[in-house]
Amino acid sequence: SLPGGGVSGVENAYLSYTGLKPFGGRMAIEAGIMDLPYTMDEATSSNDIMFMERASPGVIATNIAAGDFRSAAGARWFNDQLWIGGYVTGPSTGAIHSASSAAPPGTSEQYGAVARVAGNPISGKDYSVHIGADAQWLIQPPRNLIANTQTVTLSDRPELRLDPTTLISTGAIANASGAQVYSVEAAATYGPFIVQGEYFWYNVDRTANTGVPLVGAPSLKFQGGYAQAGYVLTGEGRTYNAANAAYSGVKPAHPFSLDGGGWGAWEIAGRFSTIDLNDQLATANGVAGGRQTVYTLALNWYVNGNVRFMLDYLHGTVSRQASPISTADVG
Repeated sequence: SLPGGGVSGVENAYLSYTGLKPFGGRMAIEAGIMDLPYTMDEATSSNDIMFMERASPGVIATNIAAGDFRSAAGARWFNDQLWIGGYVTGPSTGAIHSASSAAPPGTSEQYGAVARVAGNPISGKDYSVHIGADAQWLIQPPRNLIANTQTVTLSDRPELRLDPTTLISTGAIANASGAQVYSVEAAATYGPFIVQGEYFWYNVDRTANTGVPLVGAPSLKFQGGYAQAGYVLTGEGRTYNAANAAYSGVKPAHPFSLDGGGWGAWEIAGRFSTIDLNDQLATANGVAGGRQTVYTLALNWYVNGNVRFMLDYLHGTVSRQASPISTADVG
């Protein structure tokens, strides 16, 4: 509950119909409030990811027109080797669409779309290869009904949710008429070893309210990505989840037991992520959102199929100047 009104807390509430089986595959038609299987990292359940938090480049991408609490409708088709899906998306459930709400300000409803094609064309008993590509379009950004402004913000905390502070941020990009994100994804497994990575290209269009392109304010372009790898010391591997085109978590072959039945599964992992939210520096219309690089090491203990302990060590560097035209270091 906020001063301007209550904020919905619906995270997932949707209908899915899976009775169609065309072209030798399976199809799901669904609509409601859902966590969309957009990007490989987001399509992997939070119960199955190797680290406590997902990498910032993917988080920033999904927050634009996908992610948690998102209203959406669409369909996905998949078989054991191929996954194809597309959704139209609306506002998140926390948005208030009343002009009478001033704190927080009411906004018009946004809408967008996401699409993904992915699969594992190479697979065997102890190995697999995954590739894919994703696209996202913010077709209509929300408009602040109090200030009559239309903005888009790209930002994230440094892959650590203990503190709400965002160290990298574009700030509210004024006169934003839309945004696009394009990305590629790849992963491979060999026995207990897995490697995964994604790379993103972000584009924000800036157009005046009249629909005439702003003179001297071209589109903004940013980019970022991550690469990660994990190795299960006790020999277990990750299976492929064809319904989401992502990998499942580690299930210990010998769950921990005080009776001497086993010690569970142990995994070590590492990740490198980087994102650059700077563009057109040294110009008045540029954006100095900063550059962030984070190295993460992880040790995971899967006690059984329901319980795990995770230890993450992160070393991050943020480089940021005070403004597009000021080189004062505020990183």
